[in-house]
Amino acid sequence: MARDKFDLGHPWYSSYEKNNYGELFYALMRVYQPQKVVELGTKAGYSAYHIARGLKANGKGSLDCYDLWEKYPFRSVSKKVAEKNLKEFKDIVNLFKLEAVGVDKLYKTVDILHIDLSNNGEILEKIVPTWIHKAHQLIIIEGGSKERDRLDWMIKFKHMPIRKWLQGFSRKHPDVEYFTMKPFLSITLMRKK
Repeated sequence: MARDKFDLGHPWYSSYEKNNYGELFYALMRVYQPQKVVELGTKAGYSAYHIARGLKANGKGSLDCYDLWEKYPFRSVSKKVAEKNLKEFKDIVNLFKLEAVGVDKLYKTVDILHIDLSNNGEILEKIVPTWIHKAHQLIIIEGGSKERDRLDWMIKFKHMPIRKWLQGFSRKHPDVEYFTMKPFLSITLMRKK
């Protein structure tokens, strides 16, 4: 496995790290040049770090991150880990300990939304419909590949596969397009046409 050149010894605890998805987050910020990015599910801050890196290189934009950290009932880290990992971007990144469902009510619009909430079809059905008309440039979703949908916990708890949800959502919303990048864990990019 190639080591991420931006691994500064931070404890990331991120599945994105395996395939160096940080570079994708950085590149998306550079291409889209967003003013406001919202991240639902931050954990230790791997994706937030790379989003903030891109925003800093742009010379504009801010990132609001929402997570439950210690209050999340499954595998997580303390908010202090994210604060430490993101301290060099404290002028760009805001961290909020808050449940993701309902955060949409705090925003009229955003440019980019990133969703990484132990995603499954049920979670995405609660989140994406409330954001699809607010996220003007892009929605980034963790998951979407067959391999990701076959994770043990997805099967054990009989969660709706993300792929199935994506297919159904796009049928209901023909003005929305998506593309899934398949290196494990996978990332889906969604936007209005």
